[in-house]
Amino acid sequence: MKIGRVIGNVWADRKVPQLKGCRLHIVQPIDSEGKKSGIPLVVADPQNLAGSGDRIVYVTSTDASQAFDSGFAPVNASVVELVDFVE
Repeated sequence: MKIGRVIGNVWADRKVPQLKGCRLHIVQPIDSEGKKSGIPLVVADPQNLAGSGDRIVYVTSTDASQAFDSGFAPVNASVVELVDFVE
């Protein structure tokens, strides 16, 4: 699991059926102190949890596709939780 901040959104005219109703965010990976720690990436939000500026926990690879209720979606990264605070 990784931490990131939502810095934008992506809109798609066409999506595969598994992504219908799923938001797509541009996420800046951050470290535990909130500093940038990589290049931004597109992250699917299957539960539509996050909004602009939110800190999130996201997963990548096979875990990302399993974050969907259907058990599979063709994605490389997915939001799984919102971050309230980091100690």
